[in-house]
Amino acid sequence: MAEDAKDKTGRRDLWGKTESLAKILAGIAVSIGSIAIPYIIGKTSEQSRRAQVYMQVMSEREKADTAIRQEMFKTLLTNYLGSFEVKKDARESEDSFRRRIMFLDLLNLNFQEYLNSKPLFEDVYARLERAKKRDKKGSTEYETMEKLQEDLIGVAKNVASRQSSMLALSGLSRPFDLTRGEVVCVRLYPVDNLLESTAAGDSPLEGVRKGSCSDAKQAAKDPGTTGKVFSAIDVELRSVSDSAAGVKVTPYEESFASNILTSVKRTKAIDFNVSYFDLPYMDNTRLFDGSRFALVLSSIQKEDESADFNVIIFKGDFTSLRDRPLFEEMLQKLNQEAKPG
Repeated sequence: MAEDAKDKTGRRDLWGKTESLAKILAGIAVSIGSIAIPYIIGKTSEQSRRAQVYMQVMSEREKADTAIRQEMFKTLLTNYLGSFEVKKDARESEDSFRRRIMFLDLLNLNFQEYLNSKPLFEDVYARLERAKKRDKKGSTEYETMEKLQEDLIGVAKNVASRQSSMLALSGLSRPFDLTRGEVVCVRLYPVDNLLESTAAGDSPLEGVRKGSCSDAKQAAKDPGTTGKVFSAIDVELRSVSDSAAGVKVTPYEESFASNILTSVKRTKAIDFNVSYFDLPYMDNTRLFDGSRFALVLSSIQKEDESADFNVIIFKGDFTSLRDRPLFEEMLQKLNQEAKPG
């Protein structure tokens, strides 16, 4: 009996100590909470206030920047289209052409994401061609106009180069050269660790190879496995002129299984001209997988009937002003993202 009483007394003492400790801890928690909660709320409110101020400053700066750019664009375009107006039979001066080229350079430096300046470049080039025809070949005036054409092409190539560099950050670029009548196969995807079957065994797949993509050595046409499908194109040089090259582009769908090329499917070919004045931001082609490519003309050797190109491959996330999605497409995409996985 004495032992039971002692045991009960011990439990009561333990329970009392536990209860006392719980009260002490609760008091400490209340004290800490009374200090910490206002601090956390204040800090959160301060962060929200700073974020709001930051967004407001950025919004105001964007508005101011837009207003400045709008006024600049209006001024540049008004000067370009208005101040240089001449009578039909009047002869434009060297200074007039230089100002046109300078304004084109300024327009593209500041508005290349919003402006397709190809028609403006072509207009100045055509004017220079007409001016050359009025002069005897070899004369000082003729050579001046020819030099101005080179300057104009130089400005266009600089713009295309800047745009190509930006787009290649999210993709890749593949340079190649062609002679008239020649065909080259360009694979619009990374080819590292990919193979094609040959008589001597599997060999590394080339990003650019002379000949058609349909000539690639493949494994069985129907491998029985479903692999990834990538885009490739045949580019055939059909013609060359002083400022443009006519090409025939044939898209292909290439499939792989176990990193080996297994099938090649050809789609409809298209013919178009690639000029020095094509700009990748605007002049690009969308592929079946949503990615895009742009053909950039680097140089023309008219005597040899050959040309150098660069293919820029980039993600379909880039959307130029020409390819902005329709409102219905945006709603459809939002609905798809909202659906549970």
